[in-house]
Amino acid sequence: MLSYCHAGGTEGPSRTMPWGAWTAFGLLISGSASAVLLAGEPASSAPAQGLRLPATFLGVLPCADCPGIRNHLDLWADGVFHLRREWLGPKGLIRDDIGRWTLDAARNAIVLRGGAEMPLQFEIVGPLQLRALDTSGGRIESHLPYELKSNGTLTPTVVSLTLNGEMRYMADAATFIECLTGRRYPIAMERAYPDLEAGYLKAVREPGAALYVSFEGSIVERRKMEGKGTQPTVVVRHYIKASPGASCERTAGGH
Repeated sequence: MLSYCHAGGTEGPSRTMPWGAWTAFGLLISGSASAVLLAGEPASSAPAQGLRLPATFLGVLPCADCPGIRNHLDLWADGVFHLRREWLGPKGLIRDDIGRWTLDAARNAIVLRGGAEMPLQFEIVGPLQLRALDTSGGRIESHLPYELKSNGTLTPTVVSLTLNGEMRYMADAATFIECLTGRRYPIAMERAYPDLEAGYLKAVREPGAALYVSFEGSIVERRKMEGKGTQPTVVVRHYIKASPGASCERTAGGH
């Protein structure tokens, strides 16, 4: 059976993974961190084997030693996912993950690859329904509920986790390219942002240069600086470090 209950802490293991696994639908990153998707821009029209996207899928999946694990899965048609899992009961553990999902058309399934040790897999039951598969991608024969369902709308959850990527700062504005998804976000100038900016300015050699940074942060909705509405924005909770010479491409390649 698929084990959704293993949890070693609030953060997942290393996010290094083969670069080729992120090229779902032949878009987004192709070896250059400059080929990025702006968070919140219109989703692509890539086929999703009957899934109606973008959409949020919800459900409480079985757990061996707790009442259940509440799942909030956001899927975008461009191959990006956000996932929040909450272990119900005394554990009170919450684990967030982001990354890219790919379609396995032969099995009518999607595979989520993010920062977790092993990818999660779901059978596509219908346009608005997924069913969790075991770790080998096989169907779980059980009377217990393994479904995640959607009402056809996207209601993004806030995700909080270790973020690694490339920051740029120029003209009093900061942006961040998150390596796992390739998305580019504005950075909110609040909370631990001053520590991040200080680390950036100390490490870069020229204004506006890209710098690989790591920090504990959240992806939340914030009002746009220009125009109406909101946009996904990165909030820095704890600055970790800057790594001059590193990049999303080099990290993904294991260099």
